[in-house]
Amino acid sequence: EIGFTFLARSHWGGACNREMKELMLRHAFRHVSHVVFLVGPENWRSQRAVEKIGGRRVESRRNASGRECVVFQIDATQTTP
Repeated sequence: EIGFTFLARSHWGGACNREMKELMLRHAFRHVSHVVFLVGPENWRSQRAVEKIGGRRVESRRNASGRECVVFQIDATQTTP
């Protein structure tokens, strides 16, 4: 489960953000068969970013802090861009 990733605003939506997520996925898939990203329901920018790397919306639920989140899943069998 991947919740928050923090980058300076100047790197939002750019190559660094995408590369960081791809590195996290590559590492995670050495150990698990799928990864989920938790994104705020009104954080459209992050939702779109996760969709761009292959995430598919699977559900909504509360995170460990009790905040509502949209859950996106990426399976190891998917080709990550």
